[in-house]
Amino acid sequence: MSYTVLARKWRPQTFDDLIGQETVVKTLKNAIASEKVVHAYLFSGPRGIGKTSAARILAKALNCSPGPTSEPCGNCANCLAIVKGSSLDVLEIDGASNTGVDDVRELRETVKYAPSSGRYKIYIIDEVHMLSTQAFNALLKTLEEPPSHVIFIFATTEPKKVPSTILSRCQHHAFRKIPKAKIKERLLKISQAENINIREAAVEMIARTADGSMRDALTILDQASSFSDDISEKELQNLLGLPEADIILSMSDTILSGDISKTLSMIKELTERGYDLRHIIKELVEHFRNIAIVKIIQKPDEFLEFTDEEIQNLQRHASLVNLEELTLLVTELLRLESEVKSAVNPRYSLELGLLRTSFIKGMTSIPELLKKLDSAESRNHNILSTGKTEECTPFKKKPLPDSLSKSETSDKNKVWSEIIEKLQSNDPLLVCKLAEAKIIDITNKELTIGFNGGMSVLSDSVKKNTSMIETIIKDITGNKLRLKIISLSEGGKGINEVKEKVFSNPLVRNAMELFNGKLLEVKSLEDKESV
Repeated sequence: MSYTVLARKWRPQTFDDLIGQETVVKTLKNAIASEKVVHAYLFSGPRGIGKTSAARILAKALNCSPGPTSEPCGNCANCLAIVKGSSLDVLEIDGASNTGVDDVRELRETVKYAPSSGRYKIYIIDEVHMLSTQAFNALLKTLEEPPSHVIFIFATTEPKKVPSTILSRCQHHAFRKIPKAKIKERLLKISQAENINIREAAVEMIARTADGSMRDALTILDQASSFSDDISEKELQNLLGLPEADIILSMSDTILSGDISKTLSMIKELTERGYDLRHIIKELVEHFRNIAIVKIIQKPDEFLEFTDEEIQNLQRHASLVNLEELTLLVTELLRLESEVKSAVNPRYSLELGLLRTSFIKGMTSIPELLKKLDSAESRNHNILSTGKTEECTPFKKKPLPDSLSKSETSDKNKVWSEIIEKLQSNDPLLVCKLAEAKIIDITNKELTIGFNGGMSVLSDSVKKNTSMIETIIKDITGNKLRLKIISLSEGGKGINEVKEKVFSNPLVRNAMELFNGKLLEVKSLEDKESV
């Protein structure tokens, strides 16, 4: 005698057997009771959640001998024929195999004939989105005005691929993923009825792995029962290659701590032990999503189906990361899950992706950046009031040349202070950078400022604001002056002056002419810094 798999043996036979679809069940029952059955239904949702089973149950409810009834007897000739798939009035068509317009034309020819024994002739088309455009067009007229004895029931996992012209002619029912708790309850009931010895922790793992699909859960249970007479969590992990909870917790610890070296070592170990890395990243995504739930919701135990110990682990991880970092981590892991799923080498994709996540930990949040900006603005205010610039940057200033007389220096510094003070209200960060510069000279055409040594890196960012600074210079001096920015060498000379001096050296000139060379850079031999 051939063996019947659990997914077929325990297929729902009544509306009450359709767990997790209470809204759809209530709507269909009320429609039958109030005689408001429409001529076309569309059942959509993920795989293995009861769409085709619901279509068969609805067919039995409408053609049951004592009916129509929301509780088909299951014992009459019509019910038994539908269960066996031999009913002449209930035709199941695979949309993936019968995609052509000729198949639909043949269907249209049979629609006109009355049912042989039941009240209705019911067409169940599975994976209806696989029909061709021409086939859908051929079906339109029949679907809009079918004979009174005909009912269409379409099932699909991708309703967005069904043309809007078809959708508008159907009553659409969206099936949901089955909650983990209900899958677990159903598995325990079936295990007891089938005399399958399985630990509750293993049932919990199957329910979590099934991801809302009752059919997937029963398929895994069937596989596990063939593997062992006493199914434990450890055996199930070895059978399916599923990551252990401790592995996910440990890997999450390394990600949250930014310890990429340890993370890569764990991936190497998991690969050598034969774990499916696609399951690893899937579990990581779910774990970090749960961390986010715990981080946001005050009573996560009412939202998540976890034990107290699992909730505590999630709370511990939530305390290690701020919400901004957590958002970036979940976003990056979701992206990584997609990459690993389609990768030729999942290990390399996973390693590279987790390397990217290590950069996220330790990033400065927006509120912290705003605090630092406020702090910088406060320091700038102190600089303007005291005349000291050392606090604007950790770099130590180097002495500037004393080429100007004391009176000239005083006048020019006064003008420069007024420019700085005027800029304070426009751009505090720019003021902090300019505080590292010293005024070199003012002529009737230009104002020259210089940056010392390591501070010369600030000149590029200052140059971007040249037009604004020149406008303020004109307001203060009354003259339209060009802002000239130079870098100063250790001795206080401008870099152009230093280059000219080097280029004038006869030995250097002869060498450049001999090798047809160019002078690219001048470096100080004392501190090895570019000037």
